[in-house]
Amino acid sequence: MDLLKSIIKRLVVASVSMYTVAKFRLLRGQRVQFGPGFISNGRLQIKGPGRVIFGTSVNAWAHKEPNVLITYSSDAVIQIGDNTRLNGAGLMAASGITIGRDCMLGSVVMLDTDFHSIEPDRRKNSCVRERSAPITVSNNVWLAGQAAVLKGVTIGENSVVGFRGVVTREVPPNVVVTGNPAQVVKQLTV
Repeated sequence: MDLLKSIIKRLVVASVSMYTVAKFRLLRGQRVQFGPGFISNGRLQIKGPGRVIFGTSVNAWAHKEPNVLITYSSDAVIQIGDNTRLNGAGLMAASGITIGRDCMLGSVVMLDTDFHSIEPDRRKNSCVRERSAPITVSNNVWLAGQAAVLKGVTIGENSVVGFRGVVTREVPPNVVVTGNPAQVVKQLTV
């Protein structure tokens, strides 16, 4: 009986994932690319004029919140590395977001742009160009739930951003950061 349940589950996962890939290929053409072994339960939103690239064996099976990937310019690229797990992640890119391989992203929000000026006299002026800087997440990084990663940040290999951490500057490799703004609270031994 367990073997039958396992087979049925694998068939359902494969079917839903194939449907998701086919839908986005039809709607977005070459602006979205899926590597082999992509998994999704259909709780995936991809919007905007830029490109989204999923590596091999990316798992985008979201439980509560959907995974939302939005590009705001035709030059923007969101790239997800091999064997990375997305679970309710929100990635918004005006220039670019690169996620390494073997990462885990909970319900993190990543914004590579301010969306509007912080100066009071420029906030409502739609002609003001917003500041943007790419985000880079190295390999084997865990971004916990409700964390935020802001423009221009690089997160070092093997590091962890704790629950609700707000990352405003570079995170070195092999550390745990948490808080607002995020600060190193533990060194990891690798």
